[in-house]
Amino acid sequence: MVNDSLKEKAYRLIKEKIINCEYMPSSFLVENELMEQVGASRTPIREALNKLEQENLVRILPKKGVVVCDIVLGDINKIFEVRELVEPYIIRNYAANISREVLLAVKKKITVIEMAGERTTVYAADNDLHQMLISASNNAYFSELMSRIYAQNHRIRILSGQKIEHRIQETHEEHMLIFSYLLDEKYEEAAEAMKEHLQRSKLAAINAMMS
Repeated sequence: MVNDSLKEKAYRLIKEKIINCEYMPSSFLVENELMEQVGASRTPIREALNKLEQENLVRILPKKGVVVCDIVLGDINKIFEVRELVEPYIIRNYAANISREVLLAVKKKITVIEMAGERTTVYAADNDLHQMLISASNNAYFSELMSRIYAQNHRIRILSGQKIEHRIQETHEEHMLIFSYLLDEKYEEAAEAMKEHLQRSKLAAINAMMS
């Protein structure tokens, strides 16, 4: 029987390196090196890789090895298509579940981080906002779906981040508008502001990947 804690450790560590682009798209992963890095035997590593393949983060190629999935322009369109459908819907239907205290706390945290302008923490702050909204739905299926989407979205940010520094200030302004509507309980306006934010983020990512 595979040690569940080792399997989860292998999955978590390999996934973290993939989404942070320490393992770059199109690179091959060497099983023996993964075993050494994770400190686990071959079986937990293989089970972790099977799970990551289901999440479209790696491809297992028979007799060739394991390759980190690439990100192409079509992926950006598909990722944001899902986000533009799901996130405004969640705001319209579930944002009222979020207390004013939570909204103010998350807004304050995001403001401090985004004004500092350090890319890595800005990405984390952006995730805080979107995860707050997903959690408000109390729907495990939304959470599972968006966890996979955000993992891919994070890779896009890492790969294109250096080319879209101007988006940090723009993103902050867009976030503040969303919070303003949420705090005023104007959920339809907040949903539309989120949709526009996502459309601008998609365009910036596409332009960065093409430049």
